[in-house]
Amino acid sequence: FKMVKSGSLFALVAVVLLAVAVSGSGVKLASCCTSVANKKIAEPILGYLVQKANAPCVNAVIFQTQSGLFCINGRAPWVLATIVAFEKAKAQSTTPSVATTSPVSLLSIITSTASPSSSSMALPSSSATSEMSAGETFSESKNE
Repeated sequence: FKMVKSGSLFALVAVVLLAVAVSGSGVKLASCCTSVANKKIAEPILGYLVQKANAPCVNAVIFQTQSGLFCINGRAPWVLATIVAFEKAKAQSTTPSVATTSPVSLLSIITSTASPSSSSMALPSSSATSEMSAGETFSESKNE
């Protein structure tokens, strides 16, 4: 059950690695979102991560698009509908039994930039489970 306890650490590591690997316009992502925007993103969503507040980080939904990462207020009226539409499209385009497929995506960026380690803090590989603790959500598109 180390995965449940390391969920917060994994989320933070994922955000830091993504900040280094991908840059975008709008509210910049450093090690975490310290501020958020409410403006709707016009670009297609490639993935998202829900960030819980842990000073100086604030509650945010981090959307990944082709042009970068955006820190968005999770209570903005359009966010829930966007996530639901994304999840619905993802469910229609993927087969649950194909867990080892690894197209270029938010998760593959994270795992490809992390160095392999045999320590107790194992980052998931493309064939590992992507379970997070109950308070965190990570999702990505398999269409990229």
